[in-house]
Amino acid sequence: MIPNSKFKSSALCLMVATVLYGGVALSQDAPPARPVVVLIGPPLSGKTTFVTRIQDSYGIPGISVEDLIRDNASELRKMNPQNVSLAEMRYDPAMSRYLRTRLDRMDLSRGVALDGFPATRHQAEDLAKMNADLALNPIVFQLEIPDEIVRKRAAQGGRQSDTPRIIEQRIKDYHREFDMISAYFPNAKIVKIDGTQSEDNVWKVMKQALDQAKVGPVTK
Repeated sequence: MIPNSKFKSSALCLMVATVLYGGVALSQDAPPARPVVVLIGPPLSGKTTFVTRIQDSYGIPGISVEDLIRDNASELRKMNPQNVSLAEMRYDPAMSRYLRTRLDRMDLSRGVALDGFPATRHQAEDLAKMNADLALNPIVFQLEIPDEIVRKRAAQGGRQSDTPRIIEQRIKDYHREFDMISAYFPNAKIVKIDGTQSEDNVWKVMKQALDQAKVGPVTK
């Protein structure tokens, strides 16, 4: 989280970490292995919106943590107490296993885009191992917004999964796991961008990062 004296949380920003493979920085001039585009951010930070745009513009298939939860809800219910909501199950270690199963079944010729995974440090470590096993080249985007905006969006959205109790826990969990995102990618180039800009301006920055990583858009 980027310190800001005006906010308890960081100012809205976007961090882009690129050109990592197997924990070693790659040359900007080298074409990537199959990309894995990772979007990390607090709840309601817009991750799903940008995963959709990446899918549409670059032909990269996407996997959301909500998909993994929905497809494995029965097993997750058995493994977790009844008072744990499905939304909170994104932190379960089993999510890594579900993701790997999905990746093994997919055509990864154009890579994959992840929405909401990893959600914990342990999951980030699991993902690093998958990247090495599957020859995936990570391009990591982190969206950060002030906590008060997360709460406001949750109140306006009115979804059952965004109740005040659940949102507060997800905010707390997010800060605990990902405030020090650069520590996970020590060799990556980190680009900080004011996320208070419009969605289109943020998307422009993402496209620039993808272009630099030699990820080409689909021809329509």
